[in-house]
Amino acid sequence: MRVLSNGYTLRKVGLDCISSLANLHKSAFQRGWGAHDFALFLQDKHMRLTGAFPSKRHDPAGFLLLRVVADEAEVISLAVSRRHRRKGLGAGLMDMAIDELYDEGVKTLHLEVDEKNRAAVRLYEQLGFDIVGERKAYYPSDKGSAGNNALIMQLAIADE
Repeated sequence: MRVLSNGYTLRKVGLDCISSLANLHKSAFQRGWGAHDFALFLQDKHMRLTGAFPSKRHDPAGFLLLRVVADEAEVISLAVSRRHRRKGLGAGLMDMAIDELYDEGVKTLHLEVDEKNRAAVRLYEQLGFDIVGERKAYYPSDKGSAGNNALIMQLAIADE
């Protein structure tokens, strides 16, 4: 658990929050996940789900979902509700995760991000991620055209 300077608490998320997480994910992404998806994630020993909670509130304002296997980790999803954006929640969630992964000896953190999501790309670059590849038309388009490209980004956490 970590408390940010703005009063938000970052902590592990349990089954009691899956409906809120599903609503948050659906509001942030074109193809949102349901509560059942989050329940399955929580059953997977390789998945970690951390939420950002406003003081004295049960519903998360944001979350980070990671998969950790051996000495590698992957950001599966990072989302912050619209009304809680620009408050450092995404950076706080990522900072906490990177610190924990470093302590565990994880060497590399990977992610994919829509190249059109400039705020997210900027956040990841500020955290030290490098663009190492691209997936063409990875994200579906709502207009029936070819989708947006995904940038593949990577952060070296611990030295070999």
